Parts: sequence; structure tokens; C-alpha cells
Amino acid sequence: MSTRNSNGSLEPREQWGTKLGFMLAATGSAIGLGNIWRFPFVVGEGGGAAFVLIYLGFVCLIGIPLLIGEISIGRKGRANAMDSYKTIKPKSKWYFNGYISILINFMILSFYSVVAGWAFYYFVLALTGQLITNDRSYENVFEGFITNPFMPIIWQILLMGLVVAIVMGGVKKGIEKWNNILMPTLFILLIILVFRSLSLENAHIGLQFFLKPDFSAINSSTILAALGQAFFSLSLATGLYVTYGSYSRSNSNLPANAGGIVFLDLVVAIMAGLIIFPAVFHYGIDPQSGPDLVFITFPTMFTDMAFGTIFAVVFFFFVFVAALTSAISLLEVVVAFVKEKFLMSRKAATIIAGAVITVVGLFCTLSFGPLSHITILDRTIFELFDFISAEVLLPFAGLILALFLGWGWKPAGVKEEVEKEGNPFPLFKTWSFLIKYVIPIIIIVIFLDSLGVI
Repeated sequence: MSTRNSNGSLEPREQWGTKLGFMLAATGSAIGLGNIWRFPFVVGEGGGAAFVLIYLGFVCLIGIPLLIGEISIGRKGRANAMDSYKTIKPKSKWYFNGYISILINFMILSFYSVVAGWAFYYFVLALTGQLITNDRSYENVFEGFITNPFMPIIWQILLMGLVVAIVMGGVKKGIEKWNNILMPTLFILLIILVFRSLSLENAHIGLQFFLKPDFSAINSSTILAALGQAFFSLSLATGLYVTYGSYSRSNSNLPANAGGIVFLDLVVAIMAGLIIFPAVFHYGIDPQSGPDLVFITFPTMFTDMAFGTIFAVVFFFFVFVAALTSAISLLEVVVAFVKEKFLMSRKAATIIAGAVITVVGLFCTLSFGPLSHITILDRTIFELFDFISAEVLLPFAGLILALFLGWGWKPAGVKEEVEKEGNPFPLFKTWSFLIKYVIPIIIIVIFLDSLGVI
């Protein structure tokens, strides 16, 4: 499949250099700040290990089937998140879901780049030895930083500049090359932090909370929270896997790819729990601390820890890498659309998309400081972008995706794409039943819950 460049002439579509490169890039998107603090936060709120088991079940029940379908759409369509739908069903309106996916990525990166900029700043603080102090005024430092009218903007722009530079390099020489470096680095850092956390006194209390189920803590809200975490943690229905799937080779094994992405994402989430829960129970910290756990509580922990300055550097580099890999994928979905829709070069499309997202993101940054008084629907600009993209558009796009796979393109069409060049599609009948009936009902329940209807 070829695409047209800015001169209108055909050029070969970019492809991943290796199967591992695709896996690491896709996993890099799924692994982000949510794996570091949001997963432990919802686990703590949901009662620990029982929540984890339900979450694992829904990841397999929803994540793998939808991933197979999304990657199939991209590989069949060989285009961006919108035009891939058009290629498969040219006379229908299903492509509208591609527009929604692109908008989701635009909105998420607008506010995600804010937090990613914080992570970048804290890594530099730790690296230069300015983070760990004896006065322990970490809450004041954090509040002073995010409410400053200039500092967060500077670090957000620096972060987006780095993301733009990587995406501008293209699929193979930019995204794949850097993910091949960043993802192994992330796993090495995880292993180091897991061993350090497990060596803390009373670590077994945190492990018991995280690994020993207490099903008495489970209720309908917990189950819905597990559904939501499974759905959002994998970046489902964002158009990412359609875009990345469009760069896949025809002989790639799609079920194996989907299974590998889910497995790696789960490994990181579980390892994050093994890092955080022994530490928070050792220091008597509330496991539901959310973002404070990263930017306020962890610096406090490192102050009391042997070689704390070194581990602060390792930890915040880990946070920064996780944020960076997700930001790269979010931008690529938008860039692929701009590049192909407006016949631009990759360089021009990346600069324009990155610049517009950065400018919009500045309003999200300032909503913690000078614009904190501006609220819409009782939400700051940052909170509004988060709510609309994650709790409204994403479940809706997921529902349309499942309906397209089950009733638009239909399972037989997906099966044909998956089994291209002799690749197997194990449990196809189970996949078909899940995608046609079970997953749409689950997503409707999540969507209604997010809107407060149930």
C-alpha cells in the first residue's frame, strides 16, 4: 500500500523494521503514568488483590479481542485512524469513529503533556541533586511549581519538543528506534525499583494487600472501576492500534501481537504495584494518594532511604520514560492523519500537530495557576479535557469500534485479515461472540457509569 506525499505522487507506506519494534512501540503507548500511580490508586480504592484479579480478567476479556480488531483495521486499511475505516467500508459512515479517535488523542496529549512535563522537571531536579532536601517541603515545592505561571510551561514545551523530534524521525528511524531503547530501559529500572522496595522493612504487609484477595471488599463500583481501568490502561479505541497496525507487515501474527502487548502492559502494572505497595505500607502512606504519591510522597520516602538520591534519579527517570513513550504514540496518531489528509511531509505534519497541541495544552497547564478560577461544568480546563476524552469520547469510540468489528466489517472479514499468509486465529468463535455481544454490553455499562446514569 502506498500513500501520496505533499507533491501528490505515490510513495511506499512506512513499515516497522521488526516485529519486536512494533510490539515495543505499541506497549510503550499503553504503559504510561497511569501504570505508575493510577493503577495502585484504584487497586487501593478497590480493596487490593481481589480488584487485581477482576482487572486481569477484564484485560483478557476486553483488551485482547479489541486489540486484535484494531490492529486488523489498520493493517487492512493501510492508512490513518480515519481512512482505514473508509478503505474497509467505503460507502458507510463508520469512518466517523476515526475522527473521534484522532480528537481523543489530541485532547489527551494536550493535558497529558502537562503531567509529562512535571515528570521531566522532577527527573532533572533529581539528576542535579536538587530534589532531596532536609526540610521536606515537598508539598510546597510541588504546589509552587504547578501554580507558577512560567515554569510548567517551559517544561511542557521542552517535553513536546523532544516528542516532536522523535516522531519527526518517522516510524522506523524515530518511533521504533527510540522505543527499542526506552522500553528495555524502563523494564530495567522497574526491576531495580522492585528489588529495592521489596527489601524494605514490613514489605510483606504491602505484598499481602496487593496479592492476597479479600473478596468481601468487592461491590458493583469496584467491578466497574476494574472495567474502566482495563479499558483505559491499554489505550483501547484511541486509534493508536489502527495507526500502528497500518505500519505492520502482512505476515505479522495479530493475535500474538495483541497478546504480547497485553502481557507486557500487565507486567508493568503488576511491577508498579510491587514497587509502590511495600513502600507505602512501610512508610504508613495512604495508597490512594494519586498524583501526590509520585511528586510529593516519593521524594519524602527517598529522603529516609539509604542511597535515596540515587533511587530518586532512577525512579523519576522511570516516570519520565513512561510518560515519554505514551506521548510519542499519542502524537503519532494525529500526525499520521494530518500527513495523509492534507498531503504534507512528515516533518511539516509533525511540527504543525505538535505546535497546535502544545498551544492548547498551555491552557491546561495554566489551569493550575493563573487560569485556575476558570471552570466549565465545575471543572478546570485540565479536568474538562480529562473528563471529555477519557470518560465520554473514549467509551463511545470503544462501543463504535466493537460494533464495527462485530456488525459492520463483521467477524468473517476480520478473520480473513488475521489469517493472511497462513497465520492462525485461535478461538475465533469465542472472539466473535465476545466482540458481537459481550464487549458492547460491557462498554455501555462503563459509559453509563461514567456519566452517572447507573
